[in-house]
Amino acid sequence: MGSDDLFRKRRERNKESLRRRKARRAPYDVILIVCEGGKTEPQYFCELRSDLKLNNLNVVITGECGSDPCSVVDYAIKKAKEDGDYDHVFCIFDKDRHPNYSEALEKITRVRLKAEVRAITSVPCFEFWLLLHFEDTARPYDSIGSRSICDSVIRDLKRHFPRYSKGQKNIYQKTKLNINVAIQRAQRVLKASRSAGTDNPSTLIHELIQYLQSLSSR
Repeated sequence: MGSDDLFRKRRERNKESLRRRKARRAPYDVILIVCEGGKTEPQYFCELRSDLKLNNLNVVITGECGSDPCSVVDYAIKKAKEDGDYDHVFCIFDKDRHPNYSEALEKITRVRLKAEVRAITSVPCFEFWLLLHFEDTARPYDSIGSRSICDSVIRDLKRHFPRYSKGQKNIYQKTKLNINVAIQRAQRVLKASRSAGTDNPSTLIHELIQYLQSLSSR
């Protein structure tokens, strides 16, 4: 059998697989969520997806792209091009001390795809979103001595969530009772930060969560 026949059969199998996935999808938006890192954020959003009873063929979540913001955006674009059925693509990454954070944001503005591609950022890091479940704060963060800027956020989070560690399971389940409070606080912090001409601290995680909640209610 020639290589052309193998390629044709592989292409037909891929098309058939895509047809089966489409048939099993729910009648609402199809989205891709690409998270930096391999555990904390993907696990959080998988738990959220399950809690909202969203179809995992409509809401695809992956953390297989590394922790660099540009690698998150590049991977998201690649996946969106491979499967052109996404309505929205969300790139979740932290500012932290990543040198190419701004470059990643700029890449997204240049993307021309069928799907809308959005950055869902947290400054300094995802743990600030978790902190807002317990504390109403807009205090800016910085690194202190050998402690990174994200370590400073985690230190504050552990005052309320002593056993928190990156990558652990059930973070969503352990914080979800305060999720609506956290959304309101995130909205206020974002507005205050923008008014002050800064992004430290801020998070857009609440905007993605509200969108997922809206899918669940359809």
